[in-house]
Amino acid sequence: MAASTRGKEVALTLYRNILRAHKQYLPEDMKVLGDAYVKSEFKLFKSVTNEGQLDEFYTAWNQYLDQILLTARTKQSVSAGSLESSENLSLSFGKHLPTDVELSDEQKEQLHKLREETSKAGGPPPNTNTW
Repeated sequence: MAASTRGKEVALTLYRNILRAHKQYLPEDMKVLGDAYVKSEFKLFKSVTNEGQLDEFYTAWNQYLDQILLTARTKQSVSAGSLESSENLSLSFGKHLPTDVELSDEQKEQLHKLREETSKAGGPPPNTNTW
């Protein structure tokens, strides 16, 4: 039971940190979409007990959080003038994927759900020609 409680604490801390980062750093439209997606994913993973799957889940979400924080710090440094802007710096949130990437059926379903959430949040119309 102690390991289960510890896992829940780790998940809750990560979840809160992600939502806090969204609130502090993301534009409102991205925040709304991001919050909905994070809530959905963490809810789906609530009942997972496989340690390997949990490790992958936490690793991926920690990397996501690190990327948000790194981008935010970089933008703040450029704004403050302590860092010079260049093409090598990531000053926007998210990243572009290559057009030739192969997606599994599960990834296609996740992308479809994300597009639906985007349209609900008032985002741009989805480009359905990418897969």
